[in-house]
Amino acid sequence: MVDFDSYYGRISEAASDPRLQVAIKKAVENYEGKKREWLGRIGRIPEFAKALGEKRRSDVDDLAKNVERAAEAMRYNGMGVFYARTADEAKGMILDLIGAERLVMKVKSLTTEEIGLNEFLQGRGVEVWETDVGAVLLQLTHGKAAHPTGLCISTPKERFAAEFSKMSGREIGTRPEDLVAYIREFVRGKIVGAKVAISGANAITADTGSIYLLTNEGNDRLVTSWPEKHIVVAGIDKVCPDREAADMYTRVMPFYTTGGGFTQYVSIITGISSSSDIERMSVRPACGPREIDVVLLDNGRSEMLASNDFKDALICLRCGACLLSCPVWRVIAQEYGESVYMGGMGTPLTLFTAGLEKVAPQAYTCLECGKCKEVCPVGIDVRHMIKKARELLAANNLVPPNIASLKEKILTSGSPYATGERLAR
Repeated sequence: MVDFDSYYGRISEAASDPRLQVAIKKAVENYEGKKREWLGRIGRIPEFAKALGEKRRSDVDDLAKNVERAAEAMRYNGMGVFYARTADEAKGMILDLIGAERLVMKVKSLTTEEIGLNEFLQGRGVEVWETDVGAVLLQLTHGKAAHPTGLCISTPKERFAAEFSKMSGREIGTRPEDLVAYIREFVRGKIVGAKVAISGANAITADTGSIYLLTNEGNDRLVTSWPEKHIVVAGIDKVCPDREAADMYTRVMPFYTTGGGFTQYVSIITGISSSSDIERMSVRPACGPREIDVVLLDNGRSEMLASNDFKDALICLRCGACLLSCPVWRVIAQEYGESVYMGGMGTPLTLFTAGLEKVAPQAYTCLECGKCKEVCPVGIDVRHMIKKARELLAANNLVPPNIASLKEKILTSGSPYATGERLAR
């Protein structure tokens, strides 16, 4: 049963929150200002994005084959590779890989949020800590991200200060420098006791079995290098055919996520660390983890690939540029949908990873204005997928009551406004 009324109540409340509106406006202005600056400095970014879109679209039909190639390459590089058909399978595999360890440090990952990994592990006695500044705040407040890459861009610094002060047991002011410094101190102190790290992946190459991680905070380097075991959780859609495609991604992604021209850190992991300094004998591990395991998650993605109406969603970069241009998101931010994949672009992803009932309110929030396609770096036609999602929902009687009422009026009277007998034609 879909509770449309509660959802509409939440988005109405968000739309009426003046602090949220100020925060969103500031975030959008900063983003657009940075984009203008970097477009002037690196004018070819849209050209790179177009080429990336064409490549990802031409490669998507080979996804299953590339997943097999990537798995083979990663195993050759000494990594364990596991294929999970569902979210529950993935969580079970990850729990088995963690074994008896009771502390896990994480790098921000939409895929682990998709399957509810933190809550699952915590419910089984595993202490889990995020390490991105915004992700720590969301963990403390049980909040929902406002944007896939700018998790807390709608949250004022005073909220950070209050939560971090409570967490640390000391007063931390509202200066962003002090707030970030506290998380730096916390993560560096915590990581030395951890033997398991979990991250996502921005891209995985089929030719070399390389795992790409992009961050600005640098936490990925610390978190994935120190512990004895690194577990990577990635949707199969993160697999690309070769290093060329992954490198194109690293050039395009920063501009559309933050408006900047680069990310501070691009980590490429191609197997267990090794040393060949002694008689050119290769010894593993060197200073990195002893073990790297990769869980490749399907969870509806193969079904999406088989659909001509929805498979284009698999080429999405998860940059969130569409949200920052969306007139609805600019009013309600994180309340746009009930899934980790929010907004119009999140609708097909939610549909296939979480189901019809979960996606219903989200699908009917979109205005179908088409702004998302205009700004999408790879030109995804979200509006088409919204229409197809609504067709599926209507066929399953999952329609908001007000829309159902309009339909009934049209069928009985010929007009959405009429209340009497059917209008004469």
